[in-house]
Amino acid sequence: MLLCLFAFVPTASAAIYPDYWRNDTNFPLVWGHMGTAQYMDKTSLVVQRYDPPNYVIAVNVITVYGADSGNTEIARVDTFRYYYNYENTGMYTIGDNEARHYIKPTGSNAESGLVMYVGEAAFYTAYHMKFYGAQNWNFGSFYSKVFDDDFYARVNGARE
Repeated sequence: MLLCLFAFVPTASAAIYPDYWRNDTNFPLVWGHMGTAQYMDKTSLVVQRYDPPNYVIAVNVITVYGADSGNTEIARVDTFRYYYNYENTGMYTIGDNEARHYIKPTGSNAESGLVMYVGEAAFYTAYHMKFYGAQNWNFGSFYSKVFDDDFYARVNGARE
């Protein structure tokens, strides 16, 4: 049971990775795993569709290898695109061919991990509203929030 609980705890931890890339609150930590950290570039965020309850957002994410050891060199930059249906609480990645892939809020790190955290951070940055984080989700034997308040504080730039 304890191992299952840890499978759903966010891996982006301020104790291991800096909350912001080079202390710039425009680059909050959204994901960290095995020494690698991903920071969302809030200045790159573009709302491509605003048609409530449907939204499309694109945002860049920088990857830093060895961030847990103090490295700050950008290894790569990726653009993530998301489709959100707020009414049905569905978040999807959008591929190059415009195909949508559902992001399961109760999925494993392999299923949902980085893409879900970036998607949640992008939606929160654009609209100051939680998407998956607004609800308790059924993880089989317990209900829980996917994101904690520290995640939103960091994305908002309040954890300096």
